[in-house]
Amino acid sequence: MDMDGDWPLPRPTTRFKIGRKRSAGSLTKTSSIASTFSSLAAPVVAEAVQQARALSVESRPEGFHQLRIAFRKLRALYWAYSPYLGEATSAPAIEEFKRLAAVAGGTRDWDIAGGLLNDALESGASIETLVAAAREKRAEAVVHSQTMIQSDAVEAFLNDVLLRAQTTLESSCGELPVRAFARKRLRLAQRTLRKRSRRAARHEIAHEEALHDVRKAGKKLRYLLEFFQPVVKGGHDRTIKALTAVQNKLGQFNDIAASETLIRSTSFDAVPAAVVEESLRWLEGQKCRRMRAASRRVRALSE
Repeated sequence: MDMDGDWPLPRPTTRFKIGRKRSAGSLTKTSSIASTFSSLAAPVVAEAVQQARALSVESRPEGFHQLRIAFRKLRALYWAYSPYLGEATSAPAIEEFKRLAAVAGGTRDWDIAGGLLNDALESGASIETLVAAAREKRAEAVVHSQTMIQSDAVEAFLNDVLLRAQTTLESSCGELPVRAFARKRLRLAQRTLRKRSRRAARHEIAHEEALHDVRKAGKKLRYLLEFFQPVVKGGHDRTIKALTAVQNKLGQFNDIAASETLIRSTSFDAVPAAVVEESLRWLEGQKCRRMRAASRRVRALSE
């Protein structure tokens, strides 16, 4: 992934009202596709801008986490509306949301890895030098994230892409009602999750890549259910709750797998190789246990 890729950031003369949080509760089955997009996007964008501003002066772990979630939600929303947005409008925006989420995630990944290494240390592993090195890597990641995520540039970018999207939707789908459209996109997201769950469930212990695919599909469906709940028939609270439970298990596994990959791919000049290997053995043991738990959840989901 090109972490230094740029998005053109002109400041348009007409601004999308990102500072005004719209209520999803005001959405109805007769709301138009175009107006629903702006109502759903505005609060997520406001959250992203708020977190980006806060992270320019501080480095709270939860702040990086919430910023990454905001960009992931925007990716899901753009995917949902992509049939009317078109490839030229949706694809570049989705790629930039992905890049910004990855930049924010660089610090978050070291927060998670550091927490796991502390757990290993408390369980008796002799990895003090690696724990200290991980803190240094986290500090470097903070500087990189703050350099790459300038709040003014993020706000300008979001203002630009959302204004483009709103303009495109108003011209491509006008006043078409949102309910049938929302149902169709939800069905597609559900089919994708079902297909990936069944593929992962073919094995007693699912492959890492298969579990990762289920996690991404489940996350997208959950975000879309949360977005579209006011305009589709029937409550989806139970489905969202079930998806959240599965995501928690998959997330615990992913934290281990991602931390293992991060430590394997990082050069620690002052840490003996034997110390790194000891941490990886501990992570491997934890990963096997969490993989089994995640596989059980996925099998239940596929049924």
